[in-house]
Amino acid sequence: MNPHYPSLLSPLRVGNTILKNRMICPPSQPYCAQAGETWPSDTLIECYASRARGGAAIVTCDGSGYGKIWKGGNGWDASDLDAQNYMAQMVDAVHFYGARAHGTIMAFPSEGKAISAAPGKEEVKTETLYELAEKYSDLAKNFADCGFDGTYVHMSYRMVMTGQLLSPIANQRTDEFGGSFENRIRFPLLLCRRIKEKCGQNFTIEASVSGYEMEPGGWTLDDTVAFARAAEGLIDILTIRSMEIDNQHPTGFAKSRTPFLHMAEYVKKAGVKLAVAASAGFFEPEDGEAAIRDGKADLISMARAYISNPDYGQLLYEGKPEEIVPCLRCNKCHIPNHRLSVCVVNPRFASEKTVDKRIIPVKSQKRVAIIGGGPAGMKAAITAADRGHKVTLFEKNGYLGGMIDHSRYAEFKWPMRNLLKYFERKCSEHPNITVRLNCAPDPAWIGQQDFDVCIAATGAVPIVPNIPGIENAIPATSAFGHEEEIGGNVVIIGGGEIGVETGLHLAQRGKHVTVIEMKDIVAEEANRSHYYSMFIAAVEEYKDSLEIILKATCTAISAGGVTYKDESGAEHTVAADTVLLAAGMRADVSGAERYMNCGKQFYTIGDCGKIGNLQTAIRSAYSIGNTI
Repeated sequence: MNPHYPSLLSPLRVGNTILKNRMICPPSQPYCAQAGETWPSDTLIECYASRARGGAAIVTCDGSGYGKIWKGGNGWDASDLDAQNYMAQMVDAVHFYGARAHGTIMAFPSEGKAISAAPGKEEVKTETLYELAEKYSDLAKNFADCGFDGTYVHMSYRMVMTGQLLSPIANQRTDEFGGSFENRIRFPLLLCRRIKEKCGQNFTIEASVSGYEMEPGGWTLDDTVAFARAAEGLIDILTIRSMEIDNQHPTGFAKSRTPFLHMAEYVKKAGVKLAVAASAGFFEPEDGEAAIRDGKADLISMARAYISNPDYGQLLYEGKPEEIVPCLRCNKCHIPNHRLSVCVVNPRFASEKTVDKRIIPVKSQKRVAIIGGGPAGMKAAITAADRGHKVTLFEKNGYLGGMIDHSRYAEFKWPMRNLLKYFERKCSEHPNITVRLNCAPDPAWIGQQDFDVCIAATGAVPIVPNIPGIENAIPATSAFGHEEEIGGNVVIIGGGEIGVETGLHLAQRGKHVTVIEMKDIVAEEANRSHYYSMFIAAVEEYKDSLEIILKATCTAISAGGVTYKDESGAEHTVAADTVLLAAGMRADVSGAERYMNCGKQFYTIGDCGKIGNLQTAIRSAYSIGNTI
């Protein structure tokens, strides 16, 4: 028994398989890993190997479940015999770390068809459903032939055919696959039965279902329990997911770190004879440990833990949870729009093999000066110090944090606050880092200290638009930590992510806030994938005290209010005790330029080189830290 996390790290027998611990990884893959290949790419294989190395007892390989290549080149064709060698290599990579490999099945109707008749779509015929059960069970057999230990059958949030058939709302069929509960579960059970018949009883089947649907008359938790009982002997692991796909990836706006654990607990405590996996939001090891220890679940399903921390499992086994880099829950690892999957806190994500080739080996210890203690400066200091260099980190304020310092104050910014505390602790405890606060060093003095490397991380400065009376406004970020000095009526100029988050924070503190935005949408730059909807829902909750005016141009600021023109050109004035400016940021090139000649080598990182975001700041810091 592991002394650190005796429940979470305890083995579990599932059918005739013994899992090394209780942590499993659901279907998830970087969208950038495939570039049209009809087989798993080397990048994708390495990504899944990383999940196994990161501690997952089961690694579910996504991108395979359609039986054909995904539109846009995101997956591989698992039914193609020419892909089998690469699929086998993927399995071997996962097995190398003692994990089990599962392939994904996401069953969809035939092209142009629907489970129930819909405008422009014909209902799938009864005989076709039987044919589809054969098609997808054949896909599972192909997995088995390539060495996979099992398959993951996706049945959640009406996204796929199986989930649509389960739902009394989506399933309006009148044949043997519709109507009663027994009819609605017929196809999922038929598919699982055919998989077991073709692949053998030892071939593990994991299925995911939404615990319940929010709409009246929808799928209920009692339905989930009844389905689990009907599936005993066919489904080995039942993962309980949320009712909607966005909510399955909870952010800082969620009311709980693990908002859907109660659903898994309900099913588990009903006494079903299969393993129950809890999912959604699990990251902190104490949450998973408590869920297993208290009998609320048998397994914990999580993906972001391994994405952000390739050594997640190793740190748990060694009893070093403080070394886990906090996940921001920003969901940028799940952006499909432009195939740009990134992890803000893990610059190596999806680039493991190429990054290692770029890192320059250390030949001698160097003295490094870093100007600026924001996220880029802190990450560069930690990276360089870990490589053996002696680092002095200079910060003009009396605290570290820079542009993420506001996370100390906003309730919903707790994931970023955790990251800030992690960076602060690493910098203060590292024997190779000296932190000098309240110190904006004179470039001439820095030049006299004979530093081998000088890195400017001076960040960005607010854009100040040419608006009459702009001197009456203060930067939006200045409001954090000074809420009592902010008046009761606040106007924020700029409805980007910073402006709206500032408004939400002040509204939660009892202020009445008006946000004026030129565009026709708020927070245009915010991540749309499994984040934006929760962001907007949080804003909507405070609609009585947080008003957002779109397509509006600020024309003047006075001591008592803000004047703006709406889209028709009509002028309006909003009373304001305090006016905050959130019109964007620009790179502090001048601040960085002062230190250009202060070391034998000079670099800029973060926003002082090119305006970006937290992800680009951390990546630039990691990159430069690994080249000196």
